[in-house]
Amino acid sequence: MRKMDEMETKIALDSIKWAWSFTVIALFIWGIYDFIKLGNITLPFYLLIIQNIVYFFATQISKWKAGDKSGKKIIIWYLTAVVVCLIFFGAILFFLER
Repeated sequence: MRKMDEMETKIALDSIKWAWSFTVIALFIWGIYDFIKLGNITLPFYLLIIQNIVYFFATQISKWKAGDKSGKKIIIWYLTAVVVCLIFFGAILFFLER
């Protein structure tokens, strides 16, 4: 198997970007539709959230491994933000169910 040249690499990356954008938009619309119709968050919305979390963490870890020191700091900020959001929304759910 031969290596791709610059043009083939650009075409492949553009195709991946468009496919990713389509998936994000489709999952978002599907998740919102299910939320309106069923009144709760369903699998498409969870997939959308997890997909974006994996994307951002993979990007930051790759930057960190490439020698960018800000990647490590951003990973810590992301983890802190996730923990704070989980605690905040957990507290809201706890107090709303009473």
